[in-house]
Amino acid sequence: MTDLLPFQRRFLRAAARSDIRTAALSCPRGNGKSWIAAQLARRVLDPGDSMFQAGSESVLVAASLEQARIVFRFLRADIEETGNYRFLDSHTRIAAVHEASNTRLRVIGSNGRTAMGLVNTPLVIADEPGAWLPVGGGLVHDAIQTAMAKPGSPLKAVYIGTLAPATAGWWHELIADGSRGSVHVQCLQGRRDRWDSWAEVMRVNPLAKVSADFRDRLREERAEARRDGRLKARFLSYRLNVPTADESTVLLTVEDWRGVLAREVAPRHGRPIVGIDLGGGRAWSAAVAMWQSGRIEALAVAPGLPSLEEQEKRDRVPAGTYRRLAASGALRVAEGLRVPPVAALWGSIADAWGNPARIVCDRFRLPELRDVANGAQVLPRRARWSEASEDIRALRRIAADGPVSVAESARGLLTASLSGAMVKNDDQGSTRLAKRGTDNTARDDVAAALVLVAGLFERARKEPRPRMRYHGLIG
Repeated sequence: MTDLLPFQRRFLRAAARSDIRTAALSCPRGNGKSWIAAQLARRVLDPGDSMFQAGSESVLVAASLEQARIVFRFLRADIEETGNYRFLDSHTRIAAVHEASNTRLRVIGSNGRTAMGLVNTPLVIADEPGAWLPVGGGLVHDAIQTAMAKPGSPLKAVYIGTLAPATAGWWHELIADGSRGSVHVQCLQGRRDRWDSWAEVMRVNPLAKVSADFRDRLREERAEARRDGRLKARFLSYRLNVPTADESTVLLTVEDWRGVLAREVAPRHGRPIVGIDLGGGRAWSAAVAMWQSGRIEALAVAPGLPSLEEQEKRDRVPAGTYRRLAASGALRVAEGLRVPPVAALWGSIADAWGNPARIVCDRFRLPELRDVANGAQVLPRRARWSEASEDIRALRRIAADGPVSVAESARGLLTASLSGAMVKNDDQGSTRLAKRGTDNTARDDVAAALVLVAGLFERARKEPRPRMRYHGLIG
């Protein structure tokens, strides 16, 4: 290990320890992660190594076979000249075999079905888990961890990769939980508030200390990131290992939302306008109120079935997230029900904010809302690209320049929702919220209500003052 950098040496030693069943390394791109994975693969194929088990089959998992070839080529270059191995590298299969002992390494994609049946498998190397598909990748992780728990299983799992492009999920949780018991975790991650400090860049990119080319590339990318927000997001994600999405994919950037939370909270003034997003099936129903002062409050109603704990697992959020929101009062639970009734949300709105000046909503379950809205003015919003873009631009504008501020009671709920709120764009430059049916099924409804109320707020501000006064939007 004389040619290894200290962090690489430390990780490989820990991963090989008999008391470690799960090892995870996360660091920025360009710091030799694929080479480290290849070193581990070599060890299980080397008869002279302590990790070798004759006749066994180890597995390399990657987002795709093409992604796995990066590691596989490092491995092949390292052992091919010995003449003791044969290799298979086609469009559909990749493998290496130690011929004398029939000890194998095969490659699979991050598909839950292909990861089942891990028997007599001493090592699974998981390459770049942050690039795995959210659902399929989660199933692979579950398959690995449950195989490890089988009686007599020799399985050791090693996860190596940058946290991005994923912004949440099991991979982030594994790293965040740190070393414990039979789990060893190493993470090189920059600090967001020092992202353009050269000392910070060098701290989390140790390979740059020995590579002049890599140092030059980092300096060039840092300079580009200072000029371009999209490139800043990429630099943070892949050079500092701080997953950050730009406005082409997220509803609000982390920086914009932090700016909103830093503002002094404005008082209530007059009657609020309210944006409502009514969920069906698994989703929540949510409401966001906004006053003329820019003050925002929010609440949501979740189904009681499945339980909040099960919803956390389904949506792949950190354990306790939804339960803490419920304890704070921002999230109400429709006990014993799978679909929150509209009346439950309306009752919460009336209790918290009285009779709204106006309500804006989409057309889903509109008749039910009108039945319970007690004569309040309900303005349905059509789900057109043009209208969605207008509302999203309004939200981004008032988030960046004011006057929006967020009441303390609503911060946890809105932050949890925005962390999973993604957008999609069309060829004409329009943008809309990407409502998904898998991860984040529950919490993105709060963000949808926020978008609706922000659009109504901006339109109301442009109305003639007498009409605004008539609708109670000013004092």
